[in-house]
Amino acid sequence: MVISLSALVLASLMSFGELSINYLCFNYLTMTVIRQLLVRRNRILDRDEKAVMDGTDRERVEEAGRLEGLTFEDALERRKGFRYLY
Repeated sequence: MVISLSALVLASLMSFGELSINYLCFNYLTMTVIRQLLVRRNRILDRDEKAVMDGTDRERVEEAGRLEGLTFEDALERRKGFRYLY
């Protein structure tokens, strides 16, 4: 009976250890995927900022600055201040 009880305890401990290892691997994989999504979003924000500097959205930023009583540079700084943290 002692052998059966010790085998049950050992099997239970091994299964919990395996579950925790699988959980940690899944957690790491999920965090890596989310991080890559945020990096991609930041790249898109950088591309949009570059488009403003090239003049495609310049009128919209100038109009927003005029409505808020800001210069173009201040409005541009407000627009490009947001970034996703990863």
